[in-house]
Amino acid sequence: MEPNQENKTTSNITSKPTQEKEEPQTGIGRFFSKVGYSIWIAVMVVGGIIAFLVSLLVL
Repeated sequence: MEPNQENKTTSNITSKPTQEKEEPQTGIGRFFSKVGYSIWIAVMVVGGIIAFLVSLLVL
């Protein structure tokens, strides 16, 4: 393409950046989503530790 030419390509597809996780709009919804996420992470950590200890017992 020449430096002085305009780019005349058109596209019918418009892509918006997607968020990984949507934030609730209300304060109480945001609070419960953060608390629920924190509790879920804690449960996963405890489950991982229990699984690790069980695997040591099997050895």
